[in-house]
Amino acid sequence: VIEASKMVHHPVQLDGYGEKTIGLVGSLCLLCNNICGAGMVQIPVMFQAAGWLFPTLAFLLVALLSYLASLYLTRAVAWMPGNYAYQKRVEISGITSALLPRWAYLLSVFGLVFSFTANNIASIVISAQVMDSTLLATVKKTCTLVIYQLPADDNTTEALSTFQCIGASPSVSVTDSPFGSDAYVVSLGYLIIMAAAIPLAYLNLDGNIKFQVAGVALLAICIILWCAQFVVFGLDTDNLPVADPSGYNAILAGVVFNYGFVATIPSWLNEKGHDVAIRGAIWWAIVGATLLYLLIGFFGALGISPDIMGSTDVIAVIDGDAVPNTWVASKVATYVFPIANLLSSIPVFAILIRYNLMNSGICSKHVANIFAALVPWALALFFYAGNQLVQLIAWSSAILFSFINLIVPFALYIVQSRARRGLSRRALLRGLTSVSDSSLTSYDESRPLLNHYSANLSEHLVNPDAGSDSDYPDDFRLLPRWINDNLISEYAMAWVLMFVSVALALAALALQIESSVPT
Repeated sequence: VIEASKMVHHPVQLDGYGEKTIGLVGSLCLLCNNICGAGMVQIPVMFQAAGWLFPTLAFLLVALLSYLASLYLTRAVAWMPGNYAYQKRVEISGITSALLPRWAYLLSVFGLVFSFTANNIASIVISAQVMDSTLLATVKKTCTLVIYQLPADDNTTEALSTFQCIGASPSVSVTDSPFGSDAYVVSLGYLIIMAAAIPLAYLNLDGNIKFQVAGVALLAICIILWCAQFVVFGLDTDNLPVADPSGYNAILAGVVFNYGFVATIPSWLNEKGHDVAIRGAIWWAIVGATLLYLLIGFFGALGISPDIMGSTDVIAVIDGDAVPNTWVASKVATYVFPIANLLSSIPVFAILIRYNLMNSGICSKHVANIFAALVPWALALFFYAGNQLVQLIAWSSAILFSFINLIVPFALYIVQSRARRGLSRRALLRGLTSVSDSSLTSYDESRPLLNHYSANLSEHLVNPDAGSDSDYPDDFRLLPRWINDNLISEYAMAWVLMFVSVALALAALALQIESSVPT
Protein backbone atom coordinates (compact mmCIF):
# COMPACT_ATOMS: atom_id res chain seq x y z
CA VAL A 1 0.00 0.00 0.00
CA ILE A 2 2.81 2.39 0.92
CA GLU A 3 4.67 1.67 -2.31
CA ALA A 4 1.48 2.23 -4.31
CA SER A 5 1.01 5.59 -2.62
CA LYS A 6 4.29 6.81 -4.12
CA MET A 7 3.06 6.37 -7.68
CA VAL A 8 2.14 9.90 -8.68
CA HIS A 9 1.03 9.98 -12.28
CA HIS A 10 0.28 6.28 -12.81
CA PRO A 11 -1.68 5.03 -9.78
CA VAL A 12 -2.67 1.39 -9.48
CA GLN A 13 -6.23 0.74 -10.64
CA LEU A 14 -8.27 -0.25 -7.57
CA ASP A 15 -11.17 -2.65 -7.79
CA GLY A 16 -14.49 -0.83 -7.65
CA TYR A 17 -13.11 2.53 -8.84
CA GLY A 18 -12.68 4.20 -12.20
CA GLU A 19 -9.59 5.58 -13.94
CA LYS A 20 -8.44 9.15 -14.57
CA THR A 21 -9.97 9.41 -18.04
CA ILE A 22 -12.75 12.02 -17.73
CA GLY A 23 -12.02 14.89 -20.11
CA LEU A 24 -13.17 18.52 -20.11
CA VAL A 25 -16.53 17.99 -21.85
CA GLY A 26 -17.30 14.99 -19.67
CA SER A 27 -16.33 16.94 -16.56
CA LEU A 28 -18.57 19.88 -17.44
CA CYS A 29 -21.53 17.61 -18.18
CA LEU A 30 -21.00 15.48 -15.06
CA LEU A 31 -20.79 18.50 -12.74
CA CYS A 32 -23.72 20.27 -14.42
CA ASN A 33 -25.87 17.16 -14.17
CA ASN A 34 -24.93 16.78 -10.50
CA ILE A 35 -26.16 20.35 -9.90
CA CYS A 36 -29.40 20.18 -11.88
CA GLY A 37 -31.90 17.83 -10.30
CA ALA A 38 -35.37 17.08 -9.06
CA GLY A 39 -36.18 20.58 -7.80
CA MET A 40 -35.63 22.33 -11.12
CA VAL A 41 -39.20 22.27 -12.43
CA GLN A 42 -40.52 23.85 -9.20
CA ILE A 43 -38.44 27.02 -9.56
CA PRO A 44 -41.18 29.03 -11.39
CA VAL A 45 -43.49 28.38 -8.44
CA MET A 46 -40.81 29.73 -6.11
CA PHE A 47 -40.42 32.88 -8.23
CA GLN A 48 -44.16 33.54 -8.28
CA ALA A 49 -44.51 32.92 -4.55
CA ALA A 50 -41.62 35.14 -3.40
CA GLY A 51 -41.06 37.49 -6.35
CA TRP A 52 -38.03 37.49 -8.60
CA LEU A 53 -35.63 39.52 -6.42
CA PHE A 54 -34.97 37.28 -3.44
CA PRO A 55 -34.89 33.93 -5.31
CA THR A 56 -32.42 35.45 -7.78
CA LEU A 57 -30.22 36.75 -4.96
CA ALA A 58 -30.47 33.38 -3.20
CA PHE A 59 -29.40 31.51 -6.35
CA LEU A 60 -26.44 33.84 -6.90
CA LEU A 61 -25.36 33.67 -3.24
CA VAL A 62 -25.57 29.87 -2.98
CA ALA A 63 -23.92 29.46 -6.39
CA LEU A 64 -20.97 31.62 -5.24
CA LEU A 65 -20.72 29.82 -1.90
CA SER A 66 -20.85 26.45 -3.68
CA TYR A 67 -18.10 27.53 -6.08
CA LEU A 68 -15.83 28.65 -3.24
CA ALA A 69 -16.66 25.56 -1.17
CA SER A 70 -15.69 23.39 -4.15
CA LEU A 71 -12.34 25.15 -4.53
CA TYR A 72 -11.55 24.99 -0.82
CA LEU A 73 -12.45 21.29 -0.81
CA THR A 74 -10.16 20.57 -3.78
CA ARG A 75 -7.30 22.24 -1.89
CA ALA A 76 -8.02 20.20 1.24
CA VAL A 77 -8.01 17.00 -0.82
CA ALA A 78 -4.72 17.95 -2.53
CA TRP A 79 -3.16 18.72 0.86
CA MET A 80 -3.53 15.13 2.01
CA PRO A 81 0.03 13.75 2.36
CA GLY A 82 1.33 12.55 -0.99
CA ASN A 83 -1.80 13.60 -2.90
CA TYR A 84 -0.70 16.88 -4.44
CA ALA A 85 -1.51 15.58 -7.96
CA TYR A 86 -4.68 13.77 -6.84
CA GLN A 87 -2.85 10.51 -7.44
CA LYS A 88 -4.48 8.71 -4.51
CA ARG A 89 -8.07 7.65 -4.00
CA VAL A 90 -9.37 10.27 -1.53
CA GLU A 91 -13.14 10.59 -1.24
CA ILE A 92 -14.80 13.05 1.11
CA SER A 93 -15.50 10.21 3.57
CA GLY A 94 -11.81 9.34 3.54
CA ILE A 95 -10.61 12.86 4.22
CA THR A 96 -13.15 13.38 7.02
CA SER A 97 -12.02 10.13 8.66
CA ALA A 98 -8.42 11.34 8.42
CA LEU A 99 -8.93 14.85 9.74
CA LEU A 100 -12.00 15.07 11.97
CA PRO A 101 -12.81 13.61 15.39
CA ARG A 102 -14.62 10.30 15.15
CA TRP A 103 -18.02 11.77 16.10
CA ALA A 104 -17.68 14.44 13.42
CA TYR A 105 -16.46 11.88 10.89
CA LEU A 106 -19.41 9.55 11.54
CA LEU A 107 -21.84 12.48 11.38
CA SER A 108 -20.33 13.60 8.08
CA VAL A 109 -20.49 10.14 6.51
CA PHE A 110 -24.08 9.66 7.68
CA GLY A 111 -25.06 13.08 6.31
CA LEU A 112 -23.25 12.40 3.03
CA VAL A 113 -24.86 9.00 2.42
CA PHE A 114 -28.29 10.23 3.53
CA SER A 115 -28.17 13.35 1.33
CA PHE A 116 -27.05 11.36 -1.73
CA THR A 117 -29.75 8.77 -0.99
CA ALA A 118 -32.42 11.47 -0.58
CA ASN A 119 -31.35 12.97 -3.91
CA ASN A 120 -31.66 9.58 -5.57
CA ILE A 121 -35.04 8.85 -3.98
CA ALA A 122 -36.38 12.12 -5.39
CA SER A 123 -34.99 11.32 -8.84
CA ILE A 124 -36.33 7.75 -8.75
CA VAL A 125 -39.84 8.79 -7.74
CA ILE A 126 -40.16 11.59 -10.31
CA SER A 127 -38.66 9.46 -13.09
CA ALA A 128 -40.99 6.54 -12.29
CA GLN A 129 -44.06 8.81 -12.16
CA VAL A 130 -43.13 10.36 -15.49
CA MET A 131 -42.56 6.94 -17.03
CA ASP A 132 -46.04 5.84 -15.89
CA SER A 133 -47.49 9.03 -17.37
CA THR A 134 -45.56 8.37 -20.59
CA LEU A 135 -47.11 4.90 -20.80
CA LEU A 136 -50.57 6.44 -20.27
CA ALA A 137 -49.94 8.99 -23.02
CA THR A 138 -48.55 6.49 -25.55
CA VAL A 139 -50.08 3.05 -24.98
CA LYS A 140 -53.01 4.40 -22.90
CA LYS A 141 -52.36 2.00 -20.01
CA THR A 142 -49.99 1.32 -17.11
CA CYS A 143 -50.08 -1.34 -14.43
CA THR A 144 -48.97 -1.80 -10.84
CA LEU A 145 -48.69 -4.21 -7.95
CA VAL A 146 -50.50 -2.70 -4.96
CA ILE A 147 -48.48 -3.43 -1.83
CA TYR A 148 -50.68 -1.57 0.62
CA GLN A 149 -53.74 0.65 0.40
CA LEU A 150 -54.36 3.15 3.18
CA PRO A 151 -57.79 2.81 4.80
CA ALA A 152 -60.53 4.92 3.25
CA ASP A 153 -62.85 7.16 5.26
CA ASP A 154 -65.21 4.26 5.89
CA ASN A 155 -62.28 2.18 7.28
CA THR A 156 -62.25 -0.18 4.30
CA THR A 157 -59.06 -1.37 2.68
CA GLU A 158 -58.49 -2.87 -0.73
CA ALA A 159 -56.93 -6.31 -0.98
CA LEU A 160 -53.17 -6.40 -0.49
CA SER A 161 -50.76 -7.31 -3.29
CA THR A 162 -53.37 -6.91 -6.02
CA PHE A 163 -52.38 -6.38 -9.64
CA GLN A 164 -54.15 -3.41 -11.23
CA CYS A 165 -54.09 -1.64 -14.57
CA ILE A 166 -55.46 1.82 -15.28
CA GLY A 167 -56.20 3.71 -18.48
CA ALA A 168 -55.41 7.26 -19.48
CA SER A 169 -57.46 9.93 -17.71
CA PRO A 170 -57.44 13.74 -17.95
CA SER A 171 -57.25 13.86 -14.16
CA VAL A 172 -53.89 12.12 -14.05
CA SER A 173 -51.02 14.51 -13.37
CA VAL A 174 -47.47 13.94 -14.49
CA THR A 175 -46.05 14.79 -11.09
CA ASP A 176 -48.43 12.67 -8.97
CA SER A 177 -48.91 8.93 -8.78
CA PRO A 178 -51.49 7.81 -11.35
CA PHE A 179 -52.65 5.26 -8.78
CA GLY A 180 -53.71 7.80 -6.18
CA SER A 181 -52.12 9.37 -3.13
CA ASP A 182 -53.02 6.62 -0.65
CA ALA A 183 -51.44 3.53 -2.25
CA TYR A 184 -47.97 2.03 -1.90
CA VAL A 185 -47.28 0.44 -5.26
CA VAL A 186 -44.64 -1.10 -7.51
CA SER A 187 -45.61 0.35 -10.87
CA LEU A 188 -44.57 -0.59 -14.38
CA GLY A 189 -42.87 2.79 -14.78
CA TYR A 190 -40.90 2.16 -11.60
CA LEU A 191 -39.71 -1.22 -12.91
CA ILE A 192 -38.70 0.24 -16.29
CA ILE A 193 -36.62 2.99 -14.64
CA MET A 194 -35.07 0.46 -12.27
CA ALA A 195 -34.10 -1.85 -15.13
CA ALA A 196 -32.41 1.07 -16.93
CA ALA A 197 -30.64 2.64 -13.94
CA ILE A 198 -29.36 -0.21 -11.78
CA PRO A 199 -26.97 -1.72 -14.37
CA LEU A 200 -25.42 1.74 -14.83
CA ALA A 201 -24.98 2.06 -11.06
CA TYR A 202 -22.65 -0.95 -11.11
CA LEU A 203 -20.33 0.84 -13.54
CA ASN A 204 -17.67 3.27 -12.38
CA LEU A 205 -17.96 7.04 -12.68
CA ASP A 206 -15.85 7.24 -15.83
CA GLY A 207 -18.08 4.62 -17.46
CA ASN A 208 -21.15 6.85 -17.10
CA ILE A 209 -19.78 9.94 -18.81
CA LYS A 210 -21.40 9.37 -22.20
CA PHE A 211 -24.80 9.23 -20.47
CA GLN A 212 -23.98 12.52 -18.68
CA VAL A 213 -23.17 14.23 -21.99
CA ALA A 214 -26.44 13.02 -23.51
CA GLY A 215 -28.40 14.00 -20.41
CA VAL A 216 -27.08 17.59 -20.34
CA ALA A 217 -27.71 18.01 -24.09
CA LEU A 218 -31.35 16.89 -23.71
CA LEU A 219 -31.75 19.02 -20.58
CA ALA A 220 -30.61 22.18 -22.40
CA ILE A 221 -32.90 21.43 -25.36
CA CYS A 222 -35.91 20.96 -23.05
CA ILE A 223 -35.27 24.20 -21.13
CA ILE A 224 -34.77 26.27 -24.30
CA LEU A 225 -37.89 24.73 -25.87
CA TRP A 226 -39.98 25.49 -22.77
CA CYS A 227 -38.72 29.07 -22.60
CA ALA A 228 -39.79 29.55 -26.22
CA GLN A 229 -43.17 28.02 -25.32
CA PHE A 230 -43.56 30.46 -22.42
CA VAL A 231 -42.91 33.35 -24.81
CA VAL A 232 -45.70 32.03 -27.06
CA PHE A 233 -48.00 31.82 -24.03
CA GLY A 234 -47.29 35.52 -23.50
CA LEU A 235 -44.98 37.03 -20.87
CA ASP A 236 -47.01 38.94 -18.31
CA THR A 237 -45.17 40.97 -15.66
CA ASP A 238 -48.26 40.80 -13.44
CA ASN A 239 -47.47 37.10 -12.92
CA LEU A 240 -44.10 37.88 -11.32
CA PRO A 241 -43.88 40.49 -8.55
CA VAL A 242 -40.56 42.01 -7.53
CA ALA A 243 -40.87 40.75 -3.95
CA ASP A 244 -43.53 39.02 -1.87
CA PRO A 245 -42.65 38.48 1.82
CA SER A 246 -45.30 35.78 2.19
CA GLY A 247 -43.29 33.36 0.04
CA TYR A 248 -39.81 33.76 1.54
CA ASN A 249 -39.88 30.68 3.76
CA ALA A 250 -39.57 28.23 0.85
CA ILE A 251 -36.62 29.88 -0.88
CA LEU A 252 -33.44 28.88 0.95
CA ALA A 253 -34.15 25.17 1.42
CA GLY A 254 -35.15 24.83 -2.24
CA VAL A 255 -32.12 26.72 -3.55
CA VAL A 256 -29.67 24.81 -1.32
CA PHE A 257 -31.17 21.52 -2.54
CA ASN A 258 -30.51 22.58 -6.13
CA TYR A 259 -26.78 23.04 -5.39
CA GLY A 260 -26.18 19.83 -3.46
CA PHE A 261 -23.19 18.80 -5.58
CA VAL A 262 -20.08 20.02 -3.71
CA ALA A 263 -19.60 16.70 -1.88
CA THR A 264 -19.28 15.01 -5.29
CA ILE A 265 -16.14 17.01 -6.19
CA PRO A 266 -13.54 14.60 -4.69
CA SER A 267 -14.93 11.68 -6.72
CA TRP A 268 -14.59 13.76 -9.87
CA LEU A 269 -11.03 14.81 -8.91
CA ASN A 270 -10.08 11.15 -8.61
CA GLU A 271 -11.14 10.35 -12.18
CA LYS A 272 -10.68 13.57 -14.15
CA GLY A 273 -7.87 13.75 -16.67
CA HIS A 274 -4.65 15.50 -15.69
CA ASP A 275 -5.20 18.17 -18.36
CA VAL A 276 -8.64 19.26 -17.05
CA ALA A 277 -8.42 22.61 -15.24
CA ILE A 278 -10.25 22.39 -11.92
CA ARG A 279 -11.32 25.99 -11.46
CA GLY A 280 -12.55 26.41 -15.03
CA ALA A 281 -14.56 23.19 -15.05
CA ILE A 282 -16.29 23.96 -11.73
CA TRP A 283 -16.92 27.60 -12.63
CA TRP A 284 -18.51 26.98 -16.02
CA ALA A 285 -20.59 24.07 -14.75
CA ILE A 286 -22.05 26.29 -12.01
CA VAL A 287 -22.58 29.19 -14.41
CA GLY A 288 -24.36 26.93 -16.89
CA ALA A 289 -26.61 25.33 -14.27
CA THR A 290 -27.42 28.69 -12.66
CA LEU A 291 -28.31 30.15 -16.05
CA LEU A 292 -30.71 27.26 -16.69
CA TYR A 293 -32.25 27.76 -13.22
CA LEU A 294 -32.84 31.47 -13.79
CA LEU A 295 -34.14 30.96 -17.35
CA ILE A 296 -36.81 28.48 -16.32
CA GLY A 297 -37.60 30.55 -13.22
CA PHE A 298 -38.15 33.86 -15.00
CA PHE A 299 -39.75 32.61 -18.21
CA GLY A 300 -41.92 30.02 -16.45
CA ALA A 301 -43.19 32.54 -13.90
CA LEU A 302 -43.85 35.20 -16.54
CA GLY A 303 -45.50 32.87 -19.04
CA ILE A 304 -47.91 30.94 -16.78
CA SER A 305 -50.56 32.58 -14.64
CA PRO A 306 -50.32 31.89 -10.88
CA ASP A 307 -53.95 30.73 -11.03
CA ILE A 308 -52.89 27.99 -13.45
CA MET A 309 -49.49 27.25 -11.93
CA GLY A 310 -50.77 27.03 -8.34
CA SER A 311 -48.43 24.86 -6.27
CA THR A 312 -47.58 22.41 -9.06
CA ASP A 313 -44.75 22.69 -11.60
CA VAL A 314 -44.17 23.41 -15.27
CA ILE A 315 -44.30 19.75 -16.27
CA ALA A 316 -47.84 19.29 -14.96
CA VAL A 317 -48.99 22.58 -16.51
CA ILE A 318 -47.61 21.87 -19.99
CA ASP A 319 -48.64 18.24 -20.12
CA GLY A 320 -52.07 18.93 -18.69
CA ASP A 321 -53.07 21.33 -21.51
CA ALA A 322 -53.84 23.97 -18.90
CA VAL A 323 -52.73 26.71 -21.32
CA PRO A 324 -53.94 27.00 -24.95
CA ASN A 325 -51.49 26.77 -27.87
CA THR A 326 -49.24 24.22 -26.17
CA TRP A 327 -46.83 22.71 -28.69
CA VAL A 328 -46.61 18.96 -29.13
CA ALA A 329 -42.83 19.28 -28.84
CA SER A 330 -43.23 20.96 -25.43
CA LYS A 331 -45.42 18.10 -24.24
CA VAL A 332 -42.89 15.57 -25.50
CA ALA A 333 -40.23 17.46 -23.54
CA THR A 334 -42.21 16.93 -20.32
CA TYR A 335 -41.52 13.20 -20.74
CA VAL A 336 -37.95 13.57 -22.01
CA PHE A 337 -36.76 16.05 -19.36
CA PRO A 338 -37.16 13.99 -16.16
CA ILE A 339 -35.93 10.80 -17.73
CA ALA A 340 -32.89 12.41 -19.42
CA ASN A 341 -31.92 14.59 -16.46
CA LEU A 342 -32.89 12.47 -13.47
CA LEU A 343 -32.32 9.00 -14.88
CA SER A 344 -28.77 9.96 -15.85
CA SER A 345 -28.05 11.23 -12.31
CA ILE A 346 -29.40 8.21 -10.40
CA PRO A 347 -26.43 5.93 -11.28
CA VAL A 348 -23.94 8.71 -10.53
CA PHE A 349 -25.11 9.28 -6.96
CA ALA A 350 -25.29 5.51 -6.42
CA ILE A 351 -21.68 5.25 -7.57
CA LEU A 352 -20.66 8.10 -5.27
CA ILE A 353 -22.30 6.37 -2.29
CA ARG A 354 -20.39 3.18 -3.14
CA TYR A 355 -17.10 5.07 -3.53
CA ASN A 356 -17.44 6.79 -0.15
CA LEU A 357 -18.49 3.66 1.74
CA MET A 358 -15.54 1.76 0.28
CA ASN A 359 -13.05 4.60 0.68
CA SER A 360 -13.85 5.06 4.36
CA GLY A 361 -13.40 1.34 5.01
CA ILE A 362 -16.95 0.99 6.33
CA CYS A 363 -17.84 -1.92 4.07
CA SER A 364 -16.71 -3.97 1.08
CA LYS A 365 -17.55 -3.30 -2.55
CA HIS A 366 -20.41 -5.80 -2.62
CA VAL A 367 -22.04 -4.50 0.57
CA ALA A 368 -21.55 -0.92 -0.63
CA ASN A 369 -23.32 -1.78 -3.88
CA ILE A 370 -26.33 -3.03 -1.94
CA PHE A 371 -26.58 0.21 0.04
CA ALA A 372 -25.90 2.40 -3.00
CA ALA A 373 -27.70 0.69 -5.86
CA LEU A 374 -30.59 -1.15 -4.17
CA VAL A 375 -31.60 0.49 -0.87
CA PRO A 376 -32.72 3.82 -2.46
CA TRP A 377 -35.10 1.89 -4.73
CA ALA A 378 -36.71 0.17 -1.76
CA LEU A 379 -37.08 3.46 0.15
CA ALA A 380 -38.50 5.20 -2.94
CA LEU A 381 -41.61 3.02 -2.71
CA PHE A 382 -42.64 4.90 0.44
CA PHE A 383 -42.47 8.25 -1.36
CA TYR A 384 -44.15 7.38 -4.66
CA ALA A 385 -47.62 8.58 -3.56
CA GLY A 386 -48.83 11.65 -1.69
CA ASN A 387 -46.72 14.68 -0.75
CA GLN A 388 -44.00 12.80 1.15
CA LEU A 389 -41.51 13.53 -1.64
CA VAL A 390 -41.94 17.28 -1.22
CA GLN A 391 -41.31 16.91 2.51
CA LEU A 392 -38.24 14.74 1.88
CA ILE A 393 -36.69 17.35 -0.41
CA ALA A 394 -37.52 20.23 1.94
CA TRP A 395 -36.27 18.67 5.18
CA SER A 396 -33.21 16.91 3.76
CA SER A 397 -32.02 20.14 2.17
CA ALA A 398 -32.75 22.20 5.28
CA ILE A 399 -30.96 19.81 7.64
CA LEU A 400 -28.19 18.13 5.65
CA PHE A 401 -27.38 19.77 2.33
CA SER A 402 -25.88 22.96 3.79
CA PHE A 403 -23.89 20.93 6.31
CA ILE A 404 -22.41 18.48 3.80
CA ASN A 405 -21.94 20.79 0.81
CA LEU A 406 -20.96 24.08 2.46
CA ILE A 407 -19.90 23.74 6.10
CA VAL A 408 -17.85 20.53 5.87
CA PRO A 409 -15.65 21.66 2.89
CA PHE A 410 -14.60 24.87 4.66
CA ALA A 411 -14.06 23.01 7.93
CA LEU A 412 -11.81 20.44 6.22
CA TYR A 413 -9.72 23.21 4.67
CA ILE A 414 -9.35 24.93 8.05
CA VAL A 415 -8.22 21.73 9.77
CA GLN A 416 -5.76 20.99 6.96
CA SER A 417 -4.42 24.54 6.98
CA ARG A 418 -3.91 24.49 10.75
CA ALA A 419 -2.07 21.19 10.49
CA ARG A 420 0.22 22.53 7.76
CA ARG A 421 0.95 25.64 9.78
CA GLY A 422 1.79 23.55 12.82
CA LEU A 423 -1.01 25.18 14.83
CA SER A 424 -2.75 21.92 15.64
CA ARG A 425 -0.75 18.71 15.36
CA ARG A 426 -3.54 16.74 17.01
CA ALA A 427 -6.07 17.91 14.41
CA LEU A 428 -4.34 15.84 11.74
CA LEU A 429 -3.62 12.87 13.96
CA ARG A 430 -7.01 12.58 15.66
CA GLY A 431 -8.72 10.82 12.75
CA LEU A 432 -5.74 8.75 11.63
CA THR A 433 -4.61 6.43 14.42
CA SER A 434 -4.06 6.58 18.15
CA VAL A 435 -0.31 6.08 17.78
CA SER A 436 2.38 8.14 19.44
CA ASP A 437 4.71 10.53 17.63
CA SER A 438 7.41 7.85 17.41
CA SER A 439 5.18 5.54 15.35
CA LEU A 440 3.60 7.84 12.82
CA THR A 441 4.15 5.39 9.98
CA SER A 442 2.66 2.33 11.70
CA TYR A 443 0.23 0.19 9.72
CA ASP A 444 -3.35 -0.20 10.92
CA GLU A 445 -4.96 -3.24 9.28
CA SER A 446 -8.44 -2.18 10.36
CA ARG A 447 -8.25 1.10 8.41
CA PRO A 448 -6.08 0.48 5.33
CA LEU A 449 -6.88 3.79 3.58
CA LEU A 450 -5.35 5.83 6.38
CA ASN A 451 -1.99 4.10 5.95
CA HIS A 452 -1.64 6.07 2.69
CA TYR A 453 -1.68 9.21 4.80
CA SER A 454 0.39 7.98 7.76
CA ALA A 455 3.15 6.75 5.43
CA ASN A 456 4.06 10.36 4.63
CA LEU A 457 2.70 12.04 7.74
CA SER A 458 5.91 12.59 9.70
CA GLU A 459 7.64 14.31 6.77
CA HIS A 460 4.52 16.40 6.12
CA LEU A 461 4.41 17.68 9.69
CA VAL A 462 8.14 18.28 10.01
CA ASN A 463 8.21 20.13 6.68
CA PRO A 464 4.81 21.81 6.10
CA ASP A 465 6.02 23.07 2.72
CA ALA A 466 6.44 19.54 1.36
CA GLY A 467 4.35 19.53 -1.78
CA SER A 468 4.05 23.32 -1.88
CA ASP A 469 1.45 25.11 -3.95
CA SER A 470 3.91 25.60 -6.80
CA ASP A 471 4.11 21.80 -7.18
CA TYR A 472 0.41 21.40 -7.85
CA PRO A 473 -0.50 20.60 -11.47
CA ASP A 474 -3.74 22.55 -11.05
CA ASP A 475 -2.29 25.42 -9.07
CA PHE A 476 -4.72 28.29 -8.61
CA ARG A 477 -5.59 30.93 -6.08
CA LEU A 478 -8.73 30.32 -4.07
CA LEU A 479 -9.31 34.09 -3.96
CA PRO A 480 -8.46 36.84 -6.45
CA ARG A 481 -4.99 38.28 -5.88
CA TRP A 482 -6.24 41.76 -4.94
CA ILE A 483 -8.43 40.27 -2.18
CA ASN A 484 -5.77 37.90 -0.89
CA ASP A 485 -2.99 40.49 -0.90
CA ASN A 486 -4.88 43.54 0.37
CA LEU A 487 -7.99 42.47 2.27
CA ILE A 488 -8.04 38.96 3.72
CA SER A 489 -6.07 35.72 3.51
CA GLU A 490 -7.47 32.46 2.15
CA TYR A 491 -7.38 30.96 5.66
CA ALA A 492 -9.27 33.87 7.25
CA MET A 493 -11.78 33.87 4.39
CA ALA A 494 -12.42 30.16 5.02
CA TRP A 495 -13.59 31.04 8.55
CA VAL A 496 -15.80 33.83 7.22
CA LEU A 497 -17.34 31.57 4.58
CA MET A 498 -17.92 28.78 7.08
CA PHE A 499 -19.76 31.14 9.45
CA VAL A 500 -21.82 32.44 6.51
CA SER A 501 -22.65 28.83 5.60
CA VAL A 502 -23.67 28.05 9.19
CA ALA A 503 -25.92 31.12 9.22
CA LEU A 504 -27.41 30.08 5.87
CA ALA A 505 -28.06 26.54 7.15
CA LEU A 506 -29.73 27.81 10.33
CA ALA A 507 -31.85 30.27 8.33
CA ALA A 508 -32.95 27.53 5.90
CA LEU A 509 -33.89 25.26 8.80
CA ALA A 510 -35.76 28.02 10.65
CA LEU A 511 -37.72 28.99 7.53
CA GLN A 512 -38.55 25.36 6.81
CA ILE A 513 -39.84 24.90 10.36
CA GLU A 514 -41.89 28.08 10.01
CA SER A 515 -43.41 26.90 6.73
CA SER A 516 -44.36 23.57 8.32
CA VAL A 517 -46.25 25.10 11.24
CA PRO A 518 -50.00 25.23 10.48
CA THR A 519 -51.36 28.77 10.30
